Amino acid sequence: MESNKPKVLVFTDWYLPGYRAGGPISSVANLVKAMGKEIDFKIVCSDRDYMTDVPYSKIVRNQWTRVGQADVFYISPENLSKATIREKLLEFPDHHIYINGIFSKYFSVTPLIESNKLNRRITIAPRGMLAPGALGIKAQKKRLFLNLSKFLGWYRRVEFHATHAHEVDQIKLIVSQKAKITCIPNLPTLPAIRTQSIDKQENKIKIVCVARIAKEKNTLFALECLSHIPSQFRVEANFIGPVYDEDYFESCKDLVRVLPGNVAVEFSGSLPPMEVSKELGRAHLFFLPTLGENYGHAIIEALLNGLPVLISDKTPWRNLEKHGLGRDFPLSNADPFVNYISQIAAMSQSEYQRTFASVSKNAAGQVHLDENVAAYKNLFR
Repeated sequence: MESNKPKVLVFTDWYLPGYRAGGPISSVANLVKAMGKEIDFKIVCSDRDYMTDVPYSKIVRNQWTRVGQADVFYISPENLSKATIREKLLEFPDHHIYINGIFSKYFSVTPLIESNKLNRRITIAPRGMLAPGALGIKAQKKRLFLNLSKFLGWYRRVEFHATHAHEVDQIKLIVSQKAKITCIPNLPTLPAIRTQSIDKQENKIKIVCVARIAKEKNTLFALECLSHIPSQFRVEANFIGPVYDEDYFESCKDLVRVLPGNVAVEFSGSLPPMEVSKELGRAHLFFLPTLGENYGHAIIEALLNGLPVLISDKTPWRNLEKHGLGRDFPLSNADPFVNYISQIAAMSQSEYQRTFASVSKNAAGQVHLDENVAAYKNLFR
């Protein structure tokens, strides 16, 4: 019966139809898609996408509305306050509180404080925000907040949701060795399998990177790798994602201006999911030398599309060569990245298809979807 469903009240900065924030949106949307018929999801979020000033065009603001398998409350800026957040908590007194993030004033901090006051059951998903790379951005402000939170005991009753073993270690290091933690991988966006063979000419390669332009995504390092590709290889690279740091973006553009003539780079900005899928289908390699990911939705989406990936060793996706999925290298040396790009660039169509024919199948075998869905159901019960 409907009343026997587990009940979850989610607080998150961004939700569908947004897409610019990437992983945080996908993480919640994929939970709802997989379990919305069995779990009563209520989602409280902003009425606009990441780093935009314009509200979504086809939503109802400041009242509950059905979106897919969940009820969503899109808060307009003038209504975004502690009182509104507390009102939503009081509206659903028997719902499990699930906070998607750590540092957002109204969608992480305020729900945490008010839920503690109301003695509610709380789960927090840090979404990689406690990783060293993420904490290095605005480090002083973040450390001050975390120290205050521990001093005031805000995390004492919280259960943390980690998505991989390294994040478990990060939570223990930053919050407490005694923190209660459940580790369940994120659910991927399933699946948009590549159905046709991509054209691959010898000594040419098309690369795609799906991530915001930001220090933690290591865009500048990616461009530096491209600058060292040998001149016999023609490289086309498309960087898809919003600009988070304008000064950093200017540094990226400065490097692009002096790239050798065999390397062409395009910054496409944010694209809707369907357009991203099309770009994945046109590419030969997904490249993201990130400083850290708690999951990496774009990485697994590329793999499920049959696209090999070249990433750093700072994500849960490790030992890629063993599984025939690409490569993961330390960031201490650019040479392995340059050499792998060159290796794929040199391939003929038949060699490329033979080498990466099983990427989609092998990636699907790494997801463990049924097992992870069962673990989420147990968490929310």
